[in-house]
Amino acid sequence: MAAQTIYMMNGRGADPAILKGLLAAGCDVRDTHSVAETLNSLRKAGTRSGAKGVMLVAEVQAGAIPLLTLLRETGATLPPTLLFDQEGNSIQSAIKALTFGVQDYVLASEPAIQRELRARVLAERIQSNEPVAANKLVFPREPVADPLATESADARGDFQWDPEAKVIYIQDKYIRLSPVEGRVFDLLLSRRNRTVTMEELLSHGLERGNGSVEEGIKLLRPHMMRLRNKLERHPRLAHRVINVRGNGYMFI
Repeated sequence: MAAQTIYMMNGRGADPAILKGLLAAGCDVRDTHSVAETLNSLRKAGTRSGAKGVMLVAEVQAGAIPLLTLLRETGATLPPTLLFDQEGNSIQSAIKALTFGVQDYVLASEPAIQRELRARVLAERIQSNEPVAANKLVFPREPVADPLATESADARGDFQWDPEAKVIYIQDKYIRLSPVEGRVFDLLLSRRNRTVTMEELLSHGLERGNGSVEEGIKLLRPHMMRLRNKLERHPRLAHRVINVRGNGYMFI
């Protein structure tokens, strides 16, 4: 079932990148332009759907924080929420968003492809009934920095890794990984320049606790092949997952 998205925006209209991500996920987007109108739309959407499959996108400059405050004060259930900050100059908004438990906080200064992907991933999680607990927020700093430029960023600045969405960002491009590929890549990246044994990859990537290593390797090998093929298409990631013969793999 398509997620119904209530998008509270200001007079400038919806952010094109976020809207593109929502539509790509098949969302039914309803725009609102005030706190009162948004509250009314959320009530109607919750009544029709039993509060399932409803997503909220609210712009900070359109009154997102007062909206969330009212929802909390009235005891209403907050649907999975993405806040969009056009200005990114107030850390207080990000702190309040964290206390309210929003799922994502997106800055206008982020590249369009990242804004699009983060909106799309959240919407797809809702539609697949995947748990959407609040993400760890990265607050705006002075000057405003890219929220994904955290310890998940490559030390050489070649790419950025979002382990929650399982997406690798490379300038204006991105690579979406499967759950297994994502867990394998995350482990390899965390142990960069060190060999990760096949036993560790099997345990972390396939989440296998039992079974023979030989059988596990047969199951893991196609995932490793697909992961390496995806990385090889991008010069900045090509030839960086290497096989350590007889032992495991290493990300360099």
